[in-house]
Amino acid sequence: MTRNELLQEMERLVVAGDQKAYEEFVLAHFTEFPEEVQGKILVGFYSETLDKQEGSAMIAQIRQQGVEALEKIEQIQAAIEKKE
Repeated sequence: MTRNELLQEMERLVVAGDQKAYEEFVLAHFTEFPEEVQGKILVGFYSETLDKQEGSAMIAQIRQQGVEALEKIEQIQAAIEKKE
């Protein structure tokens, strides 16, 4: 594939929103891209990974807060039952 064909196909996949097909295409043709494009691709994959990790950490924090809230509710419920 020519440089223009590579870039056109990459753009088509981005516009289509098919992340999996985009990743497969980029990985299959990575060495065919110019070095400046390779660098941008690597930065993009790295940024995406960091975003996913940040999202996972946020989900873990929300889960922990939910567990803490449930523990407080159980304590309140036990105190009410004890009072009755």
